[in-house]
Amino acid sequence: MNSISAVALKSLIAESRLLEADGFGPKVVESPDGKVIHKLFRRKRWLSSALLRPYAIRFWRNAQRLQRLGFATVNVIQVSRCRQLGYHLLSYNKVPGQSLRDLIKEAPRIEYFVELGQFVARLHRSGVYFRSLHLGNLLWDDQQDLALIDIADMRFYRRPLSVSERLRNFRPLLNRVEDREIISRECWCVLVDAYVEASAINESLSRTIYDLGGQLRPASLT
Repeated sequence: MNSISAVALKSLIAESRLLEADGFGPKVVESPDGKVIHKLFRRKRWLSSALLRPYAIRFWRNAQRLQRLGFATVNVIQVSRCRQLGYHLLSYNKVPGQSLRDLIKEAPRIEYFVELGQFVARLHRSGVYFRSLHLGNLLWDDQQDLALIDIADMRFYRRPLSVSERLRNFRPLLNRVEDREIISRECWCVLVDAYVEASAINESLSRTIYDLGGQLRPASLT
């Protein structure tokens, strides 16, 4: 892990384009040339798991594990620590593409939901539990594949996910109002159909996953 001074970190932030912030300050910035994303991690509580396992390190290791499993994700350039300001800085090459959320807002095409269902099935078969599984953290990249971003919060198992883990992992897809507004019941059924076909799961689980979309609005696909 590299060290970065407070002066250097503040200069980097000032020269970059702000993408995301919270009450503590900038969280994500983009380099002036648009090629590199810098994520800032700040430990919010003195006693927390981040003391022993900083989120920046988790993010970096998760990226390595995902790549070994064959998933498209971010390519981390370096991880730095600013002791003076209490930040970790993680820098990675910007993944070219558009978020699945933005694409579906433009046009809810069948192919997006088929691809998403197959992709989630592949994650679950590989033992990957991605807690932040929502449309904003999935990019449709230049190769027409789905790529994972914002990957600090996930677990890896040496087995496929269990029935209960699979069901719990579907819920974040519908947790956000902005996603429920653009996923129709028809879209959800297409997604689950693709997942079931790729997973060969039992009928009880598949029916329960279908039922999660029962409150979604009806709409047509393009």
